[in-house]
Amino acid sequence: MSMVKQLDIHEMLIQGTARAQQTHTDVLVSHITPVKWINPLAFFAKSAKRFAGERNFWSDPARDLVLVGAGVTRFFQGNGKGHVAKVEGEWKNLLGSCIRDDQRHIAGTGPLLLGGFSFDPLSQRTPLWDGFSDASMVLPRFLLTVTKTECYLTINVVVQSGEDPFVLMKELEQEKNSLLDADPVFPKEPPSFSLEEVEPEEWKASVMKAASEIRKGVLDKVVLAREIRLSSQNSFVPDGILKNLWDQQPDSFLFAVERGKSCFLGASPERLVKCRGEEYISASLAGTTRRGSTPEEDEELGRELLQDPKNRVEHEVVVDMVREAFLAECDDVRIPRAPRLYKTRFVQHLYTPVTGRAKPETSLLSMVERLHPTPALGGYPKEQSVAKIREMERMDRGWYAGPVGWLDSQGDGEFFVAIRSGLLKNKTASLFAGCGIVGKSDPDSEYEETKMKFRPMLSALGGMEP
Repeated sequence: MSMVKQLDIHEMLIQGTARAQQTHTDVLVSHITPVKWINPLAFFAKSAKRFAGERNFWSDPARDLVLVGAGVTRFFQGNGKGHVAKVEGEWKNLLGSCIRDDQRHIAGTGPLLLGGFSFDPLSQRTPLWDGFSDASMVLPRFLLTVTKTECYLTINVVVQSGEDPFVLMKELEQEKNSLLDADPVFPKEPPSFSLEEVEPEEWKASVMKAASEIRKGVLDKVVLAREIRLSSQNSFVPDGILKNLWDQQPDSFLFAVERGKSCFLGASPERLVKCRGEEYISASLAGTTRRGSTPEEDEELGRELLQDPKNRVEHEVVVDMVREAFLAECDDVRIPRAPRLYKTRFVQHLYTPVTGRAKPETSLLSMVERLHPTPALGGYPKEQSVAKIREMERMDRGWYAGPVGWLDSQGDGEFFVAIRSGLLKNKTASLFAGCGIVGKSDPDSEYEETKMKFRPMLSALGGMEP
C-alpha cells in the first residue's frame, strides 16, 4: 500500500490510472476528506436514491463509531469451506496496489470492508437468503465515518488500465453531491402487518427432544432458533426501521446489510471480537431474563439471574469456550472470575468480558473463525451442536446469529453476532430468535424467552410481541 501526501482526488486518480497502465493490474484509490457533521441515519436514507440495494450500516453501542457504506466498489465473497480465508486473501491482494492519502491512521476511514458471514456455511440454503453468500464483505464506494467529535467521507474506487481519470472524477462528484445535498424522507408511520408464528409447536417439540438428548450425554448444550413472519400490503423500508432501532436500542450494536431487494438488520447486544492494534476484546453473553417494570423488580430479577443455576451453567459453558479460543490466539488473557449484568431495553443478560494480546500470526478474521459460533449461539461442543442444529431446526438461519462487522486496511475492526435481527424482503419480514437448550430446559419457558427476544425488532417495526 502506498501512502502519498495530501492530494485532491483528481491527482490521486491520475496516479492510479498511470500505475494501472504500467503494472496492468487494478489499482485501488482511497481518498479521505474531513466533512462537516452529517447525520448517519440521514446519509443512509439519502443513499437509497442512487445506491438502493448497496447500502451498509454499522454502529457500536456507545455511538463512538458509526460507519455507513453507500455503493459497492468491490465485493469479496465466498461459499462453503474456506469462505473466510478467501475474503481475507483477496482483500490483502487488493490492498497491495492501494494508493491512499492519509498520513495518520484514523479509525474507521480509508479502505475498509463492511459485511458479514452466514451462521453455518455447510447448512442447506433456501431462496429466503438469496444474495447473501456465506461470506460477503464489500468495499463501499462512499464511506461515511462519524465519531463523537469528527466526521469523514472516504471515496474508494478501483481504476484499471486505460480508464480516463477525468471521466471518473466527474462521475464521483455527481454521486457525492447526490448523497450530500438531498434531504432524507423517513416513513412517518410503520406499515401495518399480519404476524405468523412459524411452526411453534414443532419448535417446542424440538426443544423437548434436544433436552432429552442432552440429559443422555449426547452433547452439553444446543441453541435452537425459530422464526416469525410478518406480511404487509406495503414494502418494509429499512430506513425508518433502522431509525427506530437507533432511538429504542441505545445499548446495542446496530446494523443493516442490503443485498439487492433484501435487507438484514437488527440491534445486537453481543460483541464477538474487536481488534485494536494487538489488543483483542470479546465477551461472553449467555443467560437471560426480562427487565422489571419497576427499579426494585428489575434489581430482583437481575439478582435471581446471577444466582440461577441453569443460567450460570449456560454462561460458564460460553466463558470456557471463549477462554480456550483466546488462549490459542492470544497472550496475556484476562477474564473476571464472575459475570455481571448487561441490561438492554427489554432483557438483561449475564456478561463476562475477555481480553488478550494477539500472537504474531493472529488476525481479526482468524479470531472470528475460531470464536464463531460461541456456545451462546450454537451450543457445546461446537461441531456436535452445529450438526444438531442442521438436524433439528426447521428453518434456514442464513446470516442470523452469524458474524457481522468491519475490517480496515490495518487489520483493525470489530464483529458482533447478528441476533435480535430480521430479514426484510419487499412486503415480508422474517424475524429470528433462539434459546440455549440444556438438560433442564422447559419448552414453554424457552418459548417465552424467544418472545422477549423478538421484542426489539417488533417494536422497531411498530408491532406488538407475538
